Amino acid sequence: MRAGEALLTLAAGLAASAPVIAATVRALQAHWVPIADRGIIATRAHDVLTSHTPLVGQYTLAGEVTGHVTHSLGPMLFWLLALPAYYGSTVGMTLTMGALNTLSILGCVALARRHGGRALMLMTALAIALMCQSLAAETFHDIWNPSAALFPFTLLIFLCWSLACGSYRLLPATVLVASFVVQAHLAYLPPTLGLLAVGLGGLAVGGVLRRNRGAPGVRRGRVLAWTLASLAVGAVCWSATVVEQISEHPGNLTLVVESASTRKATLGAGVGWHAVVRAVGMPPWWLRTPASRWQRKYEVRAKPTTLARASCIAMLAALATVFAAALARRRRELAALALSALVLCPALAAVAASTPTPRLLSATLGYTMWWGSQAGMVVWLALAWALWLGVVWTVRRLRTAGRERTANAVATSTAPVRTGSIAALAVTLLALGTVTAVGGVVAAQGGSDEHVATYAAVRAIDARLQALVPPTQTVLLEGRLDGATMPVKPAVRYFLVARGDRVLAPGSFLRLGSWYELDRRPYQEALYLSDVPRAPTRGVRLVSAASFNDGARSNTVYVWLSDRPGR
Repeated sequence: MRAGEALLTLAAGLAASAPVIAATVRALQAHWVPIADRGIIATRAHDVLTSHTPLVGQYTLAGEVTGHVTHSLGPMLFWLLALPAYYGSTVGMTLTMGALNTLSILGCVALARRHGGRALMLMTALAIALMCQSLAAETFHDIWNPSAALFPFTLLIFLCWSLACGSYRLLPATVLVASFVVQAHLAYLPPTLGLLAVGLGGLAVGGVLRRNRGAPGVRRGRVLAWTLASLAVGAVCWSATVVEQISEHPGNLTLVVESASTRKATLGAGVGWHAVVRAVGMPPWWLRTPASRWQRKYEVRAKPTTLARASCIAMLAALATVFAAALARRRRELAALALSALVLCPALAAVAASTPTPRLLSATLGYTMWWGSQAGMVVWLALAWALWLGVVWTVRRLRTAGRERTANAVATSTAPVRTGSIAALAVTLLALGTVTAVGGVVAAQGGSDEHVATYAAVRAIDARLQALVPPTQTVLLEGRLDGATMPVKPAVRYFLVARGDRVLAPGSFLRLGSWYELDRRPYQEALYLSDVPRAPTRGVRLVSAASFNDGARSNTVYVWLSDRPGR
């Protein structure tokens, strides 16, 4: 029986993961390369295994508020990608993210089965498969930090819910996943803090209630052991952050706090409310395929429809009612899931409302609102599960009443059980088939990566540079900060770094650190990238010209090489 349940859970999880698996396979077939910010992340991941390992996370626009260079809270994303990035394996990087996201979905489905039974497991698998249609194809295997944390964040929701249900053994895993999520991007900090409060609070309250009722509790030694293990995991996860904070003045944590506490004009509570309405109200974000992956930065500014507002209010009121009723009936699992869903809504509103108004910063809503799909999904999932439990309870009451009115209770007691078992199996198989079909349809409808047209051009440039630029050289790499060269330059830099070159450029300390800053250092080779067929400076020769079409226009990136050393 246990083996059968494990196979059922695995089948449901893989069916829900179909969009992730399909998108990863398409990326591998397209020979994925780290374009734009992904090239910066790949370069920093390569540095983990070197003498200049990063102690902070990816560069963040939060520093625009204070004028100081600010980064995400920690380098755990770089740690995850360190091995494939060090050996120049772009396949390994995208496979790593695809595998992480698939495992996250499997974890969500397994935890739903453990604490909510077969019904919640199948509901969760179906909800995740449907939710995937609201995300861009590249999100499912992307190393870009807002994307990389999406599915681990989904797993974190179920981990914290499981903690609130009493699963104290999940404390180390929860600390690990929570640390990864908040270090990947600051937009996940408010919901993560809320979820941890629900999980740890539910765990503590549940233990107190069991002792007060005289119920057999868990040995304190076991809880203490798992708590110490979680503290050890947390110490490792945050070690680099602490070292940087102590060694640098001011430290990155100080700069993050300063950027959050600095007075600034923000989009305000109205935009925050719009975000919640879009995530929860009909039709919710998680059930819609957006016209663009950046669509949400426009939607949160526009006034939602009357239907969306009314349905959002009704669903949040229903969710609060479910929470109160579950507490009254001591349904710990349902109460914890409802509370988790309720906590995510103000967190989503806070992220949107606190976004600064300048155009560059307000545009970040295009990706900081992606996790609104998960928030809306959990609200709908909690209500659907509450409805299912209500139906099951009603049916059982009716059956009990019918049996009490039956004269021959013994003769009629076995047939309904067998019939019910067969019916339950049929419903389970039908639900599993539905999840498989939905996952397959969403996977089949998935589009191409945003930068897929650029991959071949970057690989052509890299193939040419392999023949011209020897490894272990110091190379100057310059290029325009706009146009076609902007997404290509970080990828070219990464391929050079992966072959052992030290790549210098003016202003590199902003995103890459002082190791890559020119700072009047000598170099043996000089490369110039341009999107115009004109030499950027004297004494250079054209060595490569790679063209691609990004859907809007045709572009060509020209690569110029100077063999004269200089400063």
